[in-house]
Amino acid sequence: MGVTSVLARWASANVHVLIVEVPGGEQWRMLLETELDRRGWTVALSPADADLFAVCGVPGKELRAASDFLWNQMPGPRSRVAVTTSLALPALLDAAVAHLVDDSLQRAEARARSRSTAAETPKSHIQEHESVSHEGMDHGDMDMQGPGGIPLAGGGDDRDGLEMDVLNVPLGPLLPHWPAGLVVDCVLQGDVIVSAQARILDAPFAPGYAPNKESSQVKMPDEDAHQRTVRLCDHASNVLALAGWQTAAQEARRLRNDLLSNDVPQEAHATNSATAIDRLRRRVERSMLLRWSLKNLSLRGTGSGADANPLTPNPTGYGDVRNRLVGWLTEASTLTGTPSAQQSPVASLSDRAQEAQRALAALPELLVGTDLGTARLLIAGLGLDIAALVQAHERAHD
Repeated sequence: MGVTSVLARWASANVHVLIVEVPGGEQWRMLLETELDRRGWTVALSPADADLFAVCGVPGKELRAASDFLWNQMPGPRSRVAVTTSLALPALLDAAVAHLVDDSLQRAEARARSRSTAAETPKSHIQEHESVSHEGMDHGDMDMQGPGGIPLAGGGDDRDGLEMDVLNVPLGPLLPHWPAGLVVDCVLQGDVIVSAQARILDAPFAPGYAPNKESSQVKMPDEDAHQRTVRLCDHASNVLALAGWQTAAQEARRLRNDLLSNDVPQEAHATNSATAIDRLRRRVERSMLLRWSLKNLSLRGTGSGADANPLTPNPTGYGDVRNRLVGWLTEASTLTGTPSAQQSPVASLSDRAQEAQRALAALPELLVGTDLGTARLLIAGLGLDIAALVQAHERAHD
């Protein structure tokens, strides 16, 4: 027991956290990541690598089911928290660590999970065999599925008339560096997307709203320069991480965290931040490897500026993921270096929501003909503002 306790406490010094962001929970997710970085903890990329499961926001029915599915895949020792406020975030994480290192509690939960699994598995097998008659079965009319309900591939002709496997695959909603709640239902032929449909899973309410009638009377403020700069650095970090440039992604995230911790930055601090963002922008612009990695990843038809309206002409050259990334960092540096007295709201809630809606509508055409890795980079390059979409939806339906 003594050795076990020592190992548990040693492991708690670098907790691996699997984060689920509910649509509208962007601010809580970023604040959580900032606290994780301060503690030296790691953001997990899969349930198998995670110790702590953190849900940022209050999920709806569909997203709660997806979250529970991931939670059930996590091995012990494990702990789970719901992040719905930033006020008690450090205390919440401290309590999660105490739960992780509580050996007796973790053993009891592991035994309970084992009994639950043992009780459910035989029953499900018996019911399955009793409900199926094998005599005269016509397998041609069945919707055949593989392990875990995953559909098996069917057949279809490619452009050369050769038959290839066709598989329906949902992308999202719980992927690293992925818009909150987004699901892209793809039809794959081989490793190429031949059709796609985008949707956002339900969310009861967004930050700043309560689920009651009075909340609809509260006008959400327009996005100011500071908030937009934080969001631009967050988008840049996602693209850089998916492109495989982890050091640059971490730098963009560090800059975002620094901005988050200074809600009203002093002029000297703002100047330093602007210089640091511009330094990162120059690194990104000069990188030949990044240029090669993002080659031919065009967003033409979905944007005309650093964060311009989708489906508009493209005269300024921000027609691919790389140039859009450079545009984000350029704008972030400019906004941060502008004196506070000269700043004004940069985007209204309705404009941000309309832009996100147009980007979602453009996704199916944008993704056709790409592979899954390219699709994820293109989606990250759009910088979807899911929070604005949810907030505008809540206001319209309250």
